[in-house]
Amino acid sequence: MITGRHDTDDAVYQAIQHVLEQSARAWSAGNLDAFMQCYENSPETVYLSSTKVVHGYSAIHSMYAERLGGTEPMQPLKMTLLHVSRLGTKHALAIGRFTLGSGEPVASQTGVWSLVLHDTDAGWRICADHTS
Repeated sequence: MITGRHDTDDAVYQAIQHVLEQSARAWSAGNLDAFMQCYENSPETVYLSSTKVVHGYSAIHSMYAERLGGTEPMQPLKMTLLHVSRLGTKHALAIGRFTLGSGEPVASQTGVWSLVLHDTDAGWRICADHTS
């Protein structure tokens, strides 16, 4: 479940929440194509972590394909949306936390993320993802 506070209208918050919930369900099911639907399909889309910067939807897809392509099932992903703010009329900033795994400290990976989402014809899509 994703919950949090926001300084934007409820429709924007709920739309972003919905995209992130779909993304987490797709990840947990090991469905890369459904997971990638949360990203804007653009060469300008960027992913940043503590160790890398990946430019473009195709490169981000390839990065995740390596992680999802293993023989072990994916660990469940839980996201907690902490804050959403509008950045003009077509963009928003979302901040939250993730837990990858069972939730047990030894078996889980946790971290924080900030996303810039773009309001596209297909709905809200991530155009910049910083996860660490």
